[in-house]
Amino acid sequence: MRAMVLDEYNGKLTLRDVPVPSPKRNEVLIRVHACGLCGSDLKITGGKIKTTPLPHTPGHEIAGEIVECGAGVPSGMTGKRVITHTYASCKTCESCKTGAYNMCPDLHGRLGFELPGGLGEYVVIDASNCVLLPKEISFTDACIIPCAMLSVYHGINRANIRPGDRVVMLGVGGLGIHGVQFLALRGIHVTAVDLKKDKLDYAAKLGATEALDFEAFMNDQNKVSVIMDNVAKPAVTGPCLKKLAKNGRYVMVGYSPGVESVFDSEYMHLNETQIIGTRNGTIPELKEIVGLVSAGKIKSIIDRILPLEQANTALELIRNGDIMGRVVVQHDNG
Repeated sequence: MRAMVLDEYNGKLTLRDVPVPSPKRNEVLIRVHACGLCGSDLKITGGKIKTTPLPHTPGHEIAGEIVECGAGVPSGMTGKRVITHTYASCKTCESCKTGAYNMCPDLHGRLGFELPGGLGEYVVIDASNCVLLPKEISFTDACIIPCAMLSVYHGINRANIRPGDRVVMLGVGGLGIHGVQFLALRGIHVTAVDLKKDKLDYAAKLGATEALDFEAFMNDQNKVSVIMDNVAKPAVTGPCLKKLAKNGRYVMVGYSPGVESVFDSEYMHLNETQIIGTRNGTIPELKEIVGLVSAGKIKSIIDRILPLEQANTALELIRNGDIMGRVVVQHDNG
């Protein structure tokens, strides 16, 4: 099969033939039709995710078709259109029993991070990681659901957002642009904040109550209930923390490996500020999102679709911030 392979950190991906993987017991072989790319792929290819081995095939936003079932998997699964939950977990712990594979204490790896990912034409994963994809959702629209949508959706749920809350979506890139839609759907007052006017304008069209550039947001004297931080840079996080009202919740959706942020402990103490970590999401949430997309209540925001051999171009577009939403790599396998 063809795959885009990383041989050295900070190097270019190389297109070459690699063996097709074989599904083991309870696993399925998936022919990948589309794979979304995101900021985590820059961290992976840049060597900032220390668990990533080399050589490695990235890509964790995957949609495709099951073409082979391992022992223990009903043969009727063959031919099913699916998206994949990224986390290859133990399947037996209390977290896994609830579908929260993201919090498994005995994680075996993640598609595209430690395990070969969707920039290869085939991947293997446990059958229970697959969520069925309705025919009305295209592979290209579907592939970004397991990360771009799930990560921010899970963060919104973690924040326990209630009617009357004023929420800031800090950064309206691939995560934030979908987060705006989820919040608008719930009737929540959401302020989109970004450096780029075109992204702010688009967020407003998708339901943002207001859209402010970063300077205007920092100069605004109003306090907010929740900040969803998709940026995760110390120069942003520290000052923004003080924009929270009493009992405010600061949700770290984005992350920067090896970079420490400094918080004002007195402000947190006096205002009972909460800082909430959030990691991808759960299988039940993934199914909920598929339902919302299938019903036309949430739309996938995809800037462009590129062929597999242009994966390096896709990564460069992400690095430069030159996309609206996500960029997707599509395999030419039908």
